[in-house]
Amino acid sequence: MTRTTVSRFFYVSILFTLVHGVSFAQASSRIPQELTAHELTMRDAFQSALLLSPEIKAAQYRIQSLTSRREAASSLTSQPLTVEGAYRTDSLHNDQGLRELTLGVSAPVWNWNEKSSTQTVRDAEIQEAQLQLEQTKLEIAGQVRQLVWDLQAAQVDVDIAKLRFASVSDLLASVNKRVNAGELAETDLMQARVLLSQAEAEQARAMGLLEQAKASYFAGVGLQASTVEKYLPENATISEGVKVADHPSLKLAQAQLVLNQSQKKLTATQSRPNPEIGLALISERAAFFSGQDKSLVLSTRIPLGSSSEYKSRVLEAQANETAANARLLNTQRNLGSRSRLAESELELFSRLRLAATAQANLSQKVYELHKKAFELGETDLATLIRLEQTAVEANRLNSKATIEYAAKVSAYRQAMGLLP
Repeated sequence: MTRTTVSRFFYVSILFTLVHGVSFAQASSRIPQELTAHELTMRDAFQSALLLSPEIKAAQYRIQSLTSRREAASSLTSQPLTVEGAYRTDSLHNDQGLRELTLGVSAPVWNWNEKSSTQTVRDAEIQEAQLQLEQTKLEIAGQVRQLVWDLQAAQVDVDIAKLRFASVSDLLASVNKRVNAGELAETDLMQARVLLSQAEAEQARAMGLLEQAKASYFAGVGLQASTVEKYLPENATISEGVKVADHPSLKLAQAQLVLNQSQKKLTATQSRPNPEIGLALISERAAFFSGQDKSLVLSTRIPLGSSSEYKSRVLEAQANETAANARLLNTQRNLGSRSRLAESELELFSRLRLAATAQANLSQKVYELHKKAFELGETDLATLIRLEQTAVEANRLNSKATIEYAAKVSAYRQAMGLLP
C-alpha cells in the first residue's frame, strides 16, 4: 500500500478546507463586482426572495390606499356631500293643482379639532405602513440567511462524505491486496469493509439532508440550489453609526405608539357623530292658476351622541395606547439583549474556527505518523482506522466551523437590523 493511496482523502480534505477558508476570508474583506456562475451573494438570494413575497407585492397598494385616505382628510367636509330631492302633489287625491319640488344638499361638518386629529392619524398610518414594509423585508432577510447557510452546511457534509467514501474505497482495495498477499488478516479486511459501509451510509444520509435543504431553499428563495456551489459571506465589519436605535423593529414599535396616541386624540374629538348643514331650494304651487312660490331653506342636524358608547371608545383607545407602549419597551429590551448575544456569539465562533483549524491540522499530523507506523508494521489497522475517523471528524468540524462563523456574521447583522 503506497503512502499516496492511503492519505489521498486527507490531502484532498485539507485542500478543500483551505480553499473554503481562503475564499471566506477574502470575501469578508471585499465583494467582487462580477460574480461567477457558482458564486452568489446574500443580496442575490434576498432580492429573489422579495419577488416571491405577497406582502412586498401588496405593500405599495396599501401605502397608496393610505395616501388617498390622507387626501380625503384634507377635504372641507368630514364625509361627501349628500344631494336630497322631493316632489309633492295631490293629483292622486283631490287634484287641486298642488305641486311642490324640493332640491337640496347636505354637508357633514367636522367636530371641533377632528379634522387636524384625523390628518395626524392618517400621517401616522402612512409612516407605520412604510416601517412595516421595512420590518417585513428584515424578516425575509432573516429567513433567507438561515436557508442559505443551512444549504451550505448540508453541501459541506455531502462533499466531505463523498471524499471520505472515495478514500475508504481506496483503503479497502489496498487492504484487500495485502490480505491476498498474506500481510494482513481477514479481520483487517472485515474492518475495512465495515468502514466502507459506514462511509456509504453517511454519504446517503448527507445527500438526503441536502435534498431537504435544497427543497426549503427553493421554496423560500426561488433559486435552483443545484447551480449554487457557495455563497460569499457577509461583511463582519459594521459601520460605527449603526445602532440598535435604528433597528426597523424598534422604529415600527415607536410608530405604532405614535399611531395609537393619535387615534386616542381623535377619539376624544368624536364624542358625537358629525353634525350636518343643509341648504335646500323649494318651488311650490298651492293650486291651479296660482303662481309659483320659491323659498330657500337653511337647516342643521346635530346628533346628541351616547355617553356610554363614547366612553367605551375612549377606553379602547387608551388600552391600545398602553399595549403599544408596553410593546415598545419589550422591543427595546429584546433588541438590546439579542444584539449583545449575537456579538458575543460572533466572537466565540471566531475563536472556535481557529481552534477547529488547529485541531484538524493536529489530527492530520497524528494520522500521518501512525500511517507510517502502519506501513512499517508497528501498529495495527484498527488503530489506523480509529485515527482516520478522528481526522475526518476534525476536518468536518473545521469546514463546518467556517460555515457557522459566516452564519453568525449574518445573525449579527440581522440582530442589528441590517439588510443584505
